[in-house]
Amino acid sequence: MYIDKYFAGSKSIDLFQKYKFILLTLVGFIASFLISHSSYALATNPGATCQGITGASQGSFINTDYNNLVSAVNTNNYVTIGGNAAGSIPLQIKISTTESSSNTTLSNFGVIESEGVRAINVRRTFPNTTAFTDINLDFRNSITSQPIFLTNVALSAFDIDYANSNGNTFDDYIKITGVTQTGSIIEGAPQSIAGSNIAYFQGLYTTSTFNCPAKNFGTECQGSIQFSQPVTSVNIRYTNTGRLSTTTNQEVDFRVDNYCYVPQYVFSGTVFDDNGGITAAQASATNADITTASSAYANRPNYFNGRYDPTAPETGITGSTVQLANCSNTSTTYPTQSVIRNGAPVGEYQISIPKTTLANNTNLCLVESRTGNTYPIRTSNESRTVGFAATTYNYPNNDFGRVIPANAALVLRKAQYVNNCPATLNYSDSTLNVSGNTDPRTGFSEGGINGNLIPGQCIAYRITATNRANIDINNFVMKDVLQKQGVDGATVTSVLANPALSTTDYTTSENPAIGGNGEVKTKSLTLTARAKRDFYFNTKYGTIASNQ
Repeated sequence: MYIDKYFAGSKSIDLFQKYKFILLTLVGFIASFLISHSSYALATNPGATCQGITGASQGSFINTDYNNLVSAVNTNNYVTIGGNAAGSIPLQIKISTTESSSNTTLSNFGVIESEGVRAINVRRTFPNTTAFTDINLDFRNSITSQPIFLTNVALSAFDIDYANSNGNTFDDYIKITGVTQTGSIIEGAPQSIAGSNIAYFQGLYTTSTFNCPAKNFGTECQGSIQFSQPVTSVNIRYTNTGRLSTTTNQEVDFRVDNYCYVPQYVFSGTVFDDNGGITAAQASATNADITTASSAYANRPNYFNGRYDPTAPETGITGSTVQLANCSNTSTTYPTQSVIRNGAPVGEYQISIPKTTLANNTNLCLVESRTGNTYPIRTSNESRTVGFAATTYNYPNNDFGRVIPANAALVLRKAQYVNNCPATLNYSDSTLNVSGNTDPRTGFSEGGINGNLIPGQCIAYRITATNRANIDINNFVMKDVLQKQGVDGATVTSVLANPALSTTDYTTSENPAIGGNGEVKTKSLTLTARAKRDFYFNTKYGTIASNQ
């Protein structure tokens, strides 16, 4: 790549070409004369600042970041950057190189260190002055795996020099560009370095004929830039100006001096079908069998447990919205931005919010909501406390479970037993609780009563509550309203009969007295996971109503 091309269109191009060698020779002589008075220590890049960016964290590479990047070059892997921003900038970088010519000799791509400071060294022997090496740095967010746009990205290149003696011929030229949020390519703006011989015209080049000491960060051969817009990738092109007609072995070094980022808190998880692998075709709202091997609900440790178990297999579901809210009043929500991750599975959500938006609000919850009739039953709370800490930026695995009605946790089965109203009745008598019994006159049965009831006879009820879930059901209350003549088509009135209600399950004050009509209601109870519980009561029927 010839320097002429970079100056094309300039009105003074001919004049520049005529006198550039004279000027460069003169500048080179002056630089050589003053070399003993110049420092070899690198100068601070003036663009290494985050001033004016409210709430921004400032970062730059630490020494080990350079080694980690070089070891991953051209592997297509992203490297997590340790940086010096205390974890507030979730940066990963993928580094790759591209050679314009297969005839380029790749002498080195490694890390050098001078006075405790490291940089990446690129040494090449180009086959001609137009050949180049591109070093590309792609940035992404280590939390979301999406592109991250960094502000005030600043870099410095070192050992940008010229040689035309003793068999060495080269004239380094470095062009540094970045990709913005709109996808446009911009050049890094040159920064003024005191004592530097590096000039800028669409790239960095030396105005001197001075050949810098190799692997040294002297300011005479330092050129620095800063991007004026946020960028998500940087390309460093190493080539020659074209001032000389041939090239030999040459090298440059570069460092990442600065980047700025307003920290984002990221909250993520999955809204999922907590079916434990029970398909819609297998699901049944009335199947209370949790023990028989052939039952869909037997041996299902991942069913209805409030945890997302992809291996169950469980899958995400669409249609829910998750918002960040104040736990004290979940109707107070914060404006967040949804993160769309490439290839994200169904049901996954990621929302982010700038640190500056939250201010001092730390009592944060995630609230899941849903419209429509699909998956109406929750297996987890609608609100989750995130355990917020100001220096923690990633809050993953905030999952919300739901199931279809057929996969509800609770199954209620009602059986009846016709009896002669004894003063005492052993409800748990095994002869009254024969599995599969179809005759309610011989014991508890879910079958219908054949024939007419004799006035004054009793019907005892056994209501079995089965918790199929792998979590407890709290605040369970079983209610059953005794029928009353004329209400909902009933032709007789049912009253509570002996034996008295169990005080373990029922509260006397909340239930009808013996001989009374009303609602039978248990205490507020806990149904333990994967368990059944039976509730009994006996009722007596009055005379059959007349047609009046």
